[in-house]
Amino acid sequence: MESIVALDIETTGLNPEGDAITEIGAVRFLGRRIEAEWHTLINPGRRIPPEITQLTGITDAMVRGAPMIHDVLEDLDYFVGDAPILGHNVRFDLSFYRKLGLFHHNEPMDTYEMAAILLPTAGRYNLGALGQFLGVLLPATHRALDDAKVTHAIFTKLYDIAMDLPIEVLAEIVRLGDKVAHWNGYGLFFEVLRTRSREKVTRRGSSPEYYGRLFDVPVEPNAPPLQSAEQLLTLDIEEVAATLEHGGAFSRHFKHLFGTEAFTLELNWYADF
Repeated sequence: MESIVALDIETTGLNPEGDAITEIGAVRFLGRRIEAEWHTLINPGRRIPPEITQLTGITDAMVRGAPMIHDVLEDLDYFVGDAPILGHNVRFDLSFYRKLGLFHHNEPMDTYEMAAILLPTAGRYNLGALGQFLGVLLPATHRALDDAKVTHAIFTKLYDIAMDLPIEVLAEIVRLGDKVAHWNGYGLFFEVLRTRSREKVTRRGSSPEYYGRLFDVPVEPNAPPLQSAEQLLTLDIEEVAATLEHGGAFSRHFKHLFGTEAFTLELNWYADF
């Protein structure tokens, strides 16, 4: 695994076109080991809205003597280098940096998008709630360096969860994710699969490469394209509900595939949806 930089910012608002950064926190790490930290307050050149001060605790007085954003960009760029950038809702942070000309080529990695796959029963996915769900001891405080540290801690927890996935499930996530543009959860699953690449995929019908199919559904080569049905069929709601119930076809299929009750929790989630 290569070093990754967890990056977090605080801003005067949500619009990168009209708002400004007030604080930056960055943590370079390799696995669980933190290699370096970088932090500064930023003078945004305008007043900080009261609601933002209430949220972050950052006041006009605190940033009055802080550097302007263009005074720190070179140092920040040197700290991050070409490392992948990890964030929670990382697109938001990168939208501010890219407007300033930074990090156009760094691989983005998003703990929110990773958690959406690995923790379907989490309920809430904001940084603080996710940290509590995963038992992260560090608090999310809406201060940039604190939240960068929490993002790193959440990443390591999600990495461990991904390491425990059946290798076939992991391979299928990577296979499908490789075709999805701008999915910033991909890097975690690819890295875990690369770590576990010496494991043998034992599912019947699987390819020797990790791009093998998860389900044993034969695909007819050169099959004719699908055609629209001449007559639409109405779904039988009771039949669909029975398929998703405990003991239904959906439940039996996954228990047979993986020999585990782990999918029972996901079944409950789908049934409640």
